Amino acid sequence: MVFFEMKKFNVLLVLLLYVKFTICDINYNLNLIQKNDFGYNGEAYLNPYPRECFEILEAFAAHASNFTSCSILHARPIRLCEKCVDNYIHFHAKYQELLKTVINGTSCGSLFMAQDRLNTIKQQHDSLLTIWDGGHCNTCFDWGTNGPELKNDTKNFIKKFNNTMECIISNLGPEDDIVCEKCMSTYIDLDEFYKSLSEDSIGVDSVCMDIVDSMNTTRSIWSKTLKCCGLRKSPEIFFLCCTGIISSLPLIFYLAVRFCRPVGGLQVTVLKDSRFKQYFSEN
Repeated sequence: MVFFEMKKFNVLLVLLLYVKFTICDINYNLNLIQKNDFGYNGEAYLNPYPRECFEILEAFAAHASNFTSCSILHARPIRLCEKCVDNYIHFHAKYQELLKTVINGTSCGSLFMAQDRLNTIKQQHDSLLTIWDGGHCNTCFDWGTNGPELKNDTKNFIKKFNNTMECIISNLGPEDDIVCEKCMSTYIDLDEFYKSLSEDSIGVDSVCMDIVDSMNTTRSIWSKTLKCCGLRKSPEIFFLCCTGIISSLPLIFYLAVRFCRPVGGLQVTVLKDSRFKQYFSEN
């Protein structure tokens, strides 16, 4: 009887030890899973990122996405500068905030940038900034303390551009000559004003791309679609014809002298002056 009691006690002891080690093993596995999840979320660092820095990074990503979307939607016709300026301001401001914010002695910029050869955040910022700077968008605005405002030159161009397009649309008909005649002065006024905005009269040096694209589109409509440049070429053609005729007169005269010789039977009589001979004979 005592033997059976001892055997029963040993079995219970073994079961208790098994349950204890099983629970310890489960707790170990749970801790391991939590650690793996912590590493999978991209936060497997001894000191996790400050929450404030990550919130700025999230805001920067959102504004960069908004600016990218805006620039794509306003790619043709180009209205990048006018339509996307607010997105650009928020995007650029958040990037500067990310660089300058310091939490517990740690710069947020140093946490996310210059840590690897991809340097994704800076590359994204620089690529979007290249689009804005490439379009000379800053030249469309006066940058004051209250934010950007369209320059007077930009406002005047937009007004002249709208007047020209309204004139063309309102006078479209079966005969393009009517549009050309009625809108000629409006178009010339727009073209001359555009040339005054830039030293090279093309605008590639400093004029913002919204204006450049609007002018290029108007010129294409005026010359290729409406073929209105033919009216302006008529006086030039007349001038060139007159210049060509006047320039050819010396050649015509030379050919006349060269080939229009006297008829063979005629001789030219040369009068000789005998006064010198008479003078010497008297002396």
